[in-house]
Amino acid sequence: MKIFRFQIDPKFKAQYLAEDLKLQLEVNRHNNVSISSNNHTNEIVVGVPDDGGETGEIVGSFMESYQTGVILE
Repeated sequence: MKIFRFQIDPKFKAQYLAEDLKLQLEVNRHNNVSISSNNHTNEIVVGVPDDGGETGEIVGSFMESYQTGVILE
């Protein structure tokens, strides 16, 4: 599993973006992703299966406008 930590722009709240990302993935029928938010550090942590290429692209596209950085663990 690939773990991405998205550092969110201070203009946005990680908790609400995480909920929106979950909804986006459900709409696209990608339910094999774990998503959590850390409001203290304003980060979203996303776990994508290693073989989830399209899922990773959806997550990356969604987060592009909201992130100030990303860390791949």
